[in-house]
Amino acid sequence: MQHYTDVQLYSFAILLLFSLLFLWKLWHFFALSASRRYLKRHASLKRLKKLSWSEFEHLCRIVFEEEGWNVRENEKKGADGGVDLWMKKRRSVAIVQCKKYEDARVTIKVVREMYGLMYEYDADRVFIVTTSEFTKECYRFVEDKTIVLINGNKLVARMRQLSS
Repeated sequence: MQHYTDVQLYSFAILLLFSLLFLWKLWHFFALSASRRYLKRHASLKRLKKLSWSEFEHLCRIVFEEEGWNVRENEKKGADGGVDLWMKKRRSVAIVQCKKYEDARVTIKVVREMYGLMYEYDADRVFIVTTSEFTKECYRFVEDKTIVLINGNKLVARMRQLSS
């Protein structure tokens, strides 16, 4: 049986550590490239509206991850209590509602519901993302609140900026 010196064992451990770090960085690079290609491929309102609701939620997740958020999708599918994505960035906590609509506008009812959920879940911010538009009442309601409304055009602009 061959015996290895301490220097050989330490060298092997360091080599293994750097190899794992290299593989992780390589995986991260390809995952980032795939996310950006996905955003670039879907960066139009027409393409966004062709997505299923679950694909739209996944796309929103990618957008927020690219913006530096640590994002977790809601495990409940269907009746999810209004929260589709849970997010953290540094000490900030946010919740997201994704609304994939063809032509209907997001109403004040949705915005008020998310405002209540912001306090129920002790979140700092709320994002409501849609493929469509918001009613005028929604924009007036959020003026002095930490609620961000992202309509289809704003989402496409964000996607194009992130994928370039």
